Amino acid sequence: MKLIKNILVPVAANIDLQREIAKKLTISTTSITNLQILRRSLDARHRNRLKYNFTAIANLPRLTHPDVLDYKLPTAYLQEVNFCADKHPYIIGAGPAGLFAALALTEKGYQPYIFERGQTIAERSKKVDLFWQTGQLDPESNVQFGEGGAGTFSDGKLTSRNRDFYTNQVFALFIKFGASADIKIDAKPHLGTDKLKFIITNIRKYLEQQGCRFFWNHKLDKIIVKNGKLISITINGEPHQPACAILALGNAARDTFSLLKNQLIMLPKPFAVGVRIEHTQEYINATFYENKTNFTLTGPATYRLTAKHQNRGIYSFCMCPGGQIIAAASQPNTAVTNGMSYSSRDGKMANSALVVNVAPPDFGSSALDGVQFQKHLEKTAFNPDLPYFAPAQLASDFLNNKTSKTLNSSYRPGTYSRNLQELFPEYINQALKTALNKFAKCYPGFVQKGKLLAPETRTSCPLRILRQKDNFACQGIKNLFAIGEGSGYAGGIISSAADGYKLGSTFSTKNN
Repeated sequence: MKLIKNILVPVAANIDLQREIAKKLTISTTSITNLQILRRSLDARHRNRLKYNFTAIANLPRLTHPDVLDYKLPTAYLQEVNFCADKHPYIIGAGPAGLFAALALTEKGYQPYIFERGQTIAERSKKVDLFWQTGQLDPESNVQFGEGGAGTFSDGKLTSRNRDFYTNQVFALFIKFGASADIKIDAKPHLGTDKLKFIITNIRKYLEQQGCRFFWNHKLDKIIVKNGKLISITINGEPHQPACAILALGNAARDTFSLLKNQLIMLPKPFAVGVRIEHTQEYINATFYENKTNFTLTGPATYRLTAKHQNRGIYSFCMCPGGQIIAAASQPNTAVTNGMSYSSRDGKMANSALVVNVAPPDFGSSALDGVQFQKHLEKTAFNPDLPYFAPAQLASDFLNNKTSKTLNSSYRPGTYSRNLQELFPEYINQALKTALNKFAKCYPGFVQKGKLLAPETRTSCPLRILRQKDNFACQGIKNLFAIGEGSGYAGGIISSAADGYKLGSTFSTKNN
């Protein structure tokens, strides 16, 4: 098999890819067999003349071409090095990492018990809607905590930098449980929160059919480790002695990080903080794709922007076309923003995080210093007179260091006017200004038509739980494992799910 790269084709409803490859390589269509698309991305460098960029594999006649390479199908590379003496390993957390660890473990003959501090999607959604409407926060079941994890209330992006064997397995499982087969080839696949809820529910039902059990409203209180072995964990005040346990925490599990601090080896790590910037989708469409584009084929326009201030990176993150900015707090008296969209992405507004890289020299070298940095920003942004409203400012006013008048936004429960420069350290303000000035020059109206809401703090986990490379065990503890975003080794739905699936694949029911 050969890999064929850079197959550029104008956007159209019906594309004969075999003919396009034949044209590119100057060969006959009949000489191309077993054609399979690996990837399809959108090349929007020339607005109003967008193209698809395909990567494919096929059997080809012998030829030499810079875009034709040898191809080997990705294969499994992890060994079965783990064993659990009980067929019911404990999984703490029902986000992507925990669910996909459970899926892999059921393939090996295990029946995990999954403990989640939040509620099922149906009950959780009621709590989230109530929070957005009234500002009544449930600290245990919210945008961050509950079935499906934080990604359930997001754009549902399934992007992945690495398409190895395990990532491909994750995509195949998403398709099995209800996703479109297109997610396997799209460079920027997404599901939307509505489809994610449906798929996650299907995964849970399947796991239950395989003998797994879910325990909702069950919170980890304590773990006891002796002589390099987990001997007890306490959940909802009740002690358990699992043969092995898997920590599949989200990056918002701050109280859990605190209780684990003296039992595990944890280090602070870099992450990013900043704002959400919101525009009309009409403006984003016209600016990045232009209006002659057939948006029924391309979908609404997206963007990915980067800048640099001194040695510090600034970048757009989690761009949500046709979406909304949401309140994403998980702790009382804090303000947190995030982005969300539905599968149709047909809302009138578009938003994206605009964030600045921060690292331990900025906030401290202890394991929880990054968490404290996040919490400080979130508490500073909270307005007790307008609970869980987000501070907001016109992007142009941010550059001019002045407060804006009351702004309209997709954000619920609402916004209040504030100079956002009051929230952040000066180095973050200067980095955001540098980025906004750069983007304004490249894309007229980006600042003048943009609104900023703050703070965006949950881009990734601010710490890492150290673990063994070969078996995912927490360093020095042979039967306790750490996976997913809360472990500091993943960021997003697919990387978290793949991390969990990898761990599950390392288990065997035979003790070697």
